[in-house]
Amino acid sequence: MKKMFALPLGMLLLCMMMIGNAFADKPKNQQILPPADATQADSTATADFQEMPVLDLRSPIDFMNDETAGASSIAVDPPGAVLNVVSVPNFSGSFVFNGTTFPFTIMGNDPSQGHKTNIPAKIVSVDVQLLNADGTVFANVPVAPFENLTLNSPNFRRAHYTVGNVQFGDAVQRAEFFNHMKDNWHTNLSPVKIVEHVTVPVPFTVTVRIRGVNTPVRTWFTRTSTDGNTVVFMLQQFFNAQFSNISVNAINAGDWTTDAMNVQLWPNTFLFTPSATPLVTRGPCCVLGFHTLFRDPTVTPQPRWIVAYASWISPGTFTNTEVIDVTPISHEILESFNDPFLNNATPRWQFPVGTSCQRNLETGDPVEVLPHPSFPVTLKIRQPGDDGGDADDDGGDDGDGGQRFTFHPQTEALIQWFTQTSPSDAFRGAFSYPDITALPTPAKPCP
Repeated sequence: MKKMFALPLGMLLLCMMMIGNAFADKPKNQQILPPADATQADSTATADFQEMPVLDLRSPIDFMNDETAGASSIAVDPPGAVLNVVSVPNFSGSFVFNGTTFPFTIMGNDPSQGHKTNIPAKIVSVDVQLLNADGTVFANVPVAPFENLTLNSPNFRRAHYTVGNVQFGDAVQRAEFFNHMKDNWHTNLSPVKIVEHVTVPVPFTVTVRIRGVNTPVRTWFTRTSTDGNTVVFMLQQFFNAQFSNISVNAINAGDWTTDAMNVQLWPNTFLFTPSATPLVTRGPCCVLGFHTLFRDPTVTPQPRWIVAYASWISPGTFTNTEVIDVTPISHEILESFNDPFLNNATPRWQFPVGTSCQRNLETGDPVEVLPHPSFPVTLKIRQPGDDGGDADDDGGDDGDGGQRFTFHPQTEALIQWFTQTSPSDAFRGAFSYPDITALPTPAKPCP
């Protein structure tokens, strides 16, 4: 069943069609930020954008030796719904810009039909073991200190927003489709569960192919955050290989499923590329997270797993102190919601800061470059085993005086920002949410 909606601004057409299948193959721009020690000699931090390809379950990429691995060789599905694909629940719509229609696909169900969609969140927690050159252990960097905080974060617990007492992702989606949804429309990540724990040993050096030459490269560097946690800067090629292996193992073991939001959670682990002196200094840094999908082209209907990597961020890690704790995971979850199959094209748009441009519906990217990208949300922290109900229970005050924590999920650009038209028909005429002042006007076209 299809439904067509003409918005008051006459630009955004929502042709909502619920399908149990999904589609797409477009690389995703990764978050990159300078670390707090950017003035030190070992940092060549730059504000750049790199790509993680769509990944084939049966034909893994050799990230250590394939210098073209940053761009997917898999054909990109055209925008719009594609049948014979099994993945998360989703609906389709479109908007028009300068006479061109831009289809999009969003995670969840048709807002005009209402009701709640629960999408399981399945997390693989990753410990990091850093090795010296002689193979002895330099440091163990556990993710355990951040697991319960992540599970209690606004990504998986309800909090109070101007659109309701809801999860963070649901709040952004409700703001986006506020004038097209029934009041009982929700997209929740529930239940949430840590399905596996793994440890990744990280050698002191590895050999990667650089400009056709096998080159020894330092694999990791460290510093200490202001709360005493170890911060790891890891070679991106090595990380990508581990990310791929962990993901494939989780899929083959049945820990990750096609109907879920599947996540790798790492402890203060950020990615860099090789420098001109790769055994001495690290190169451009730092990737905080990305989202992509795995697919199995040998099966029909084709299964596709929605996957993200995100790191917890301890205080003092980055120069922008608002980029902290769950900023990366909120960024990647919301982008997975709004571009789950990585084929949502948009008119070329310019970043609010600088002159870089993109042409995709990556809703976190326009805000991550702003001085104030995050939106503080304070919740009460339940301890493991507490009788607090399911993961999306309200984290507000119930009178017991429990521990509270202020999280920093990232404000997101709404679809209305990407249409490059005004006024917006989103909640209160917003172009971003929850901080509606972050993007007060729609995107500017790329020169």
